[in-house]
Amino acid sequence: MLINTASYCGVILVANDGVRDRSRFLVLMRRLSLFVGLYALLGAIQFFSGVNFVDQYHLPGLTANGVEGIDSRGGFIRSESTARHPLEYAAVLAMVLPIALTLGIRDTQRALLRRFLPPAFIFLAAFISVTRSALLGIVVGLIVLVPTWERRIRTRLILVGLAGLSVLYVVVPGLAGTILGMFSGSDPSVDSRTSSFGAALGYFSLTPVFGRGLGTMNPTYHIFDNQYFGLLIEVGLVGTLAFLAMILAAALVAWQGRKLGGPMLGGLGPALAGGILAGALLCAFFDAFHFPQAVGMLMLMLGLCGAYRNVEIDTTATDARRRSIVLASATVGAQRFGAMLLRRWYVMLLVLLMAIPACYLAMGAKGVYYAKFEIGFDAPPGSTMNNALRTEGFYVVDFTAMVQRMYEGRYPNPVVIPTSAPLYGTGMKHASAVFLPSAGGQWQTNFNKPSINVEIVGTSPEEVNSRASSVAQELERLAVVPQEQMGVWKSALITTDMRPSEVPMSYVPVRGKYAVVGICLLGVGVSGALAIGVERLFGNLSKRRHKLPGATAV
Repeated sequence: MLINTASYCGVILVANDGVRDRSRFLVLMRRLSLFVGLYALLGAIQFFSGVNFVDQYHLPGLTANGVEGIDSRGGFIRSESTARHPLEYAAVLAMVLPIALTLGIRDTQRALLRRFLPPAFIFLAAFISVTRSALLGIVVGLIVLVPTWERRIRTRLILVGLAGLSVLYVVVPGLAGTILGMFSGSDPSVDSRTSSFGAALGYFSLTPVFGRGLGTMNPTYHIFDNQYFGLLIEVGLVGTLAFLAMILAAALVAWQGRKLGGPMLGGLGPALAGGILAGALLCAFFDAFHFPQAVGMLMLMLGLCGAYRNVEIDTTATDARRRSIVLASATVGAQRFGAMLLRRWYVMLLVLLMAIPACYLAMGAKGVYYAKFEIGFDAPPGSTMNNALRTEGFYVVDFTAMVQRMYEGRYPNPVVIPTSAPLYGTGMKHASAVFLPSAGGQWQTNFNKPSINVEIVGTSPEEVNSRASSVAQELERLAVVPQEQMGVWKSALITTDMRPSEVPMSYVPVRGKYAVVGICLLGVGVSGALAIGVERLFGNLSKRRHKLPGATAV
């Protein structure tokens, strides 16, 4: 969790504090627009050629991650350029398009083609990506950006956009119908997202305040296709609200800076705000933090909003003068920071002392005992003439599913059954799950194995053994009773057996040392922040006490 947080903060802080000159900021914006334009062009080439050129080149020393090829939807290629997934590709395009458009309109010092080719490529790539998210993200960015343009610019760009869409309608027959079809009715991707609400609330209810840890909810537990669900589960309500506050703060800072500069620099404020809001919206449509380009671009945009505000604060100072001010303020700031910590050492000591009981509890935390086995269902020996080679297991899958449903009707499963991860990874200490294994994917299940999986977690071996014995006996009873009630011959009975014959049990310990290190690092950070807060609080109170009666602020 701390490593992930540090990596995200590193991108934000480098962008925020590393770009302090107006000239360097504009250079960065131009290069960002150019490279994303080329990124979009590669995706467009993939769409029209049907070839993923990225798979044909391998860097020395690196190996493929197993994710290759190009997806399709409605008979059209879903291009992804160098991204891992079309949704990640769409997120990058949507966040950068407002910047590229603003540079095309305002950066009149450059040639017309150099200014407008990147946004044109991004627009083209977004429409032929056959992805709802790309279009929704672009709409959000334009809603923020278009009202800031002059009327003549709006009219011209709308006409150009309509002309481009008309050409695309003729050149790519059927694309318009496919895009309209994505927004009407339902499909497996939409059903997968909506059906995950119950599982998300179940995971969230286990650790609602601070969550289970950033980056711990991977696809082996569940795929929500919604980063906000992931944040609620991983960092809890506190972390999710903090993330939303950071998004809103960055967007407001960028938006408020639109009047500080001229047409060029002032226009980049709404562009950054629109890009941030587009990225925030798309986080609701896929697990953005599991895709490096999407989360990296979002963090970069957050940092660029701060950098934009920094370069707009003083529009009269020269770049050399601004650099000298930054260096001087950094030196003075470090000295003041050290002095504040020394003066409020007792605040830091108090917080660190409070961390000692937490470390003690973490070291004393106990693990859980875990058992996993399966109840297999075998076809009747009479139907196969006692020939094992003639036994077709999938014929009894329906009966297996019926037994599992009967059991679940009496003993409901927990909502949070992982996809392939062990049950103890959910954080539950007293739970059992009885389910059919699925060989399908995210959008479609495939039950082709006549067996019922059983997973049990408990705090003692006796608890796990007792629960395993009762579950196995109940499943065997439910398999026999319905057949006997129907008068099925003994030679035609579907039989069961437990695999393995003895319940395997393992102890899963708690990683107390890692928890202690995390608590110590968190204690140092919180103690430092509180020390600075107390220092500023007392400083403000002191200023108010020494303020002369009747004096007015200048």
